[in-house]
Amino acid sequence: MWNRVESDRRRPRVKHAERMMPHAAVTREGIELTFADGCKGVIPFSRIRDVGNPQDVAGIELPNPYQVSIRGLKGEVVELTWDFVRHYCDSAYRPRVEAVAAAGEQPLGNRVRAIPEAAEMTQSELATVAGIGRVTEVRIENGEQSPRYETLVAIARGLKRPVADLLEGEPVD
Repeated sequence: MWNRVESDRRRPRVKHAERMMPHAAVTREGIELTFADGCKGVIPFSRIRDVGNPQDVAGIELPNPYQVSIRGLKGEVVELTWDFVRHYCDSAYRPRVEAVAAAGEQPLGNRVRAIPEAAEMTQSELATVAGIGRVTEVRIENGEQSPRYETLVAIARGLKRPVADLLEGEPVD
């Protein structure tokens, strides 16, 4: 017969357990959440818009494992996604996410810079044809800002290229 430690080691791990929230509860301090991987934390009410204290909460639901819905007394619903919640449950999460984002933003920025340069297009011209601000375009180029998908589509359309050209391929230095 297995003891508890052995059975826990042999049990298959749940894929994406770090994103799944099987438990949520209202406490005096905030919304207490537990992830399937055992990580726990509390989101203070001050960090949740439209919810100032426990008395403002009419109900809390987990419509799926990746989201928490908080229903207010006036019927308003505040949705919290797993990645927002994870910051309050795992102190190492934010630095990991920021490192991954920074690593991905620079190659994208290099492509956003290189493609127009090859076509002898200025930053201002690209911003104009894409319908975005020049400052936004420069921040994307420098890896300081991660663009929304709609912005990527606008840039690709302005360059007369598929979005995939901005996202795929070898990083341009």
